[in-house]
Amino acid sequence: MKISTRLRYGARAALELAKSYGGKPVPIQWIASRQDISSSYLEQLLAKLRNGGIVSSFKGPGGGYKLSQPPEKISILDLETALEGKIALIKCCESEKCDCGREDYCVMKLFWVQLQELMIDYLKSITLQDVLEKEKEIVSKKGERKPRKVRRRKVKE
Repeated sequence: MKISTRLRYGARAALELAKSYGGKPVPIQWIASRQDISSSYLEQLLAKLRNGGIVSSFKGPGGGYKLSQPPEKISILDLETALEGKIALIKCCESEKCDCGREDYCVMKLFWVQLQELMIDYLKSITLQDVLEKEKEIVSKKGERKPRKVRRRKVKE
């Protein structure tokens, strides 16, 4: 079982926005450079987060992205749902009914459903604010991570 790149990178982008919560919109290039994510992939992730109600976008000069809610109101489960959809470890965990014909006798489904519920509860219990606080602990011990330099595109005249 693996956490998708979409969730890992999307969570890092949301964390970057959480750091600026209450301030001006954050340009996509800033997030990309601070989190080492390509701008084009980040655009796709932020579009999913916007459609999921996690972020808002602002166009024009001074535009960028902001969290739609305070960091303490956004859980990692919210990010997972916006980026990947509903968690379902196996197909028969997607709904109450299963089409395999073994539902009445499948003891393994009980275990998979329980594991899925544990995962959901855990992801629901962690907010972006919790992650921010953990990051502050790490930074206080190890120092601030240096971001990579943003490359500017050359404009053809």
